[in-house]
Amino acid sequence: MSNLAEYRPDSQNYNAGAYKQGLDVLLLFEVFKKRFWFIALVTILMVAASALFSYFTQQPVYVAQAVLRITQVVKTTQNTNTSTIDSYLSSISSLPVLTMNTHLGQIKSEALMQRVIDKLDLEQLGYTPSTLAAQIQVTATEDSYLIYVSVHNSDPVLAAQIANTLTQEYIAFISEKNKEIMDSSVKALQEELKQARAELAATKDAYERQRLQDVIDLLVKGITQTQIAQSVDLGSTSVVIISPAVAPTQPMASDTNRNIMIAFMIGLAGSAILVIIKEFYSSKIQRPEEINQYLDLPVLGVIAHANRKNLR
Repeated sequence: MSNLAEYRPDSQNYNAGAYKQGLDVLLLFEVFKKRFWFIALVTILMVAASALFSYFTQQPVYVAQAVLRITQVVKTTQNTNTSTIDSYLSSISSLPVLTMNTHLGQIKSEALMQRVIDKLDLEQLGYTPSTLAAQIQVTATEDSYLIYVSVHNSDPVLAAQIANTLTQEYIAFISEKNKEIMDSSVKALQEELKQARAELAATKDAYERQRLQDVIDLLVKGITQTQIAQSVDLGSTSVVIISPAVAPTQPMASDTNRNIMIAFMIGLAGSAILVIIKEFYSSKIQRPEEINQYLDLPVLGVIAHANRKNLR
């Protein structure tokens, strides 16, 4: 067979790899059996590399979780298109009510990440708002007012500190933003009140004076309501920490087993594909039937392969 393996006729009917297209299950089994050690070696090397990589490079990750409850929430933002002064004063002097998605977005905002970094002095550890946000997962369960703040870190104590500091800073953040909004609203209402009083002093029409007086009364009422809302600690009234984070004692499940399984599948499949490709593009004649199939010559005889064991 070795001499025939080197025979390459010029006939156009001969194709060095054409017969491989008809590989059946039995032939594949024979191919894999012949290349068993190659397949096994590649698979073992892939598994060993994955295990060593996971052992020496992956650090244990701890997860600390704090739970918040939102006491004031709307399911969707409500847009009102009205020009009445009563609606305007009501909207400008009332406490803001946020959606759950707004809460989720604000908790992972860059401004809040920076507050946590400054509070815990994490900058010396190389933290930036983006790297800190990558360790934090904020989720909300459907049909509930609970927000779960999870922190993944290799240090269990630091993970709990970040989670607790983040929730506390978020409450303070909401209160500060509410005060800023109310301060701006009071200033705007006071400017409108000043303008309305000036217009009242300048007009002599009885109807217009009555209208302006009504506006002034509403503005005074709106300023009072806004100042009351300004004094409310919105953070503490709208967000409550119902479960502070504690330092975990056990790391989360490692991905080592999953990585090894993936490496095993890749090694097994990859080596099998390499073997099939090698056999498919091989130009050697490996079976007696192929002589008649591709060379159109009869097989006169077959010389069996002999080894020392058979010669005994």
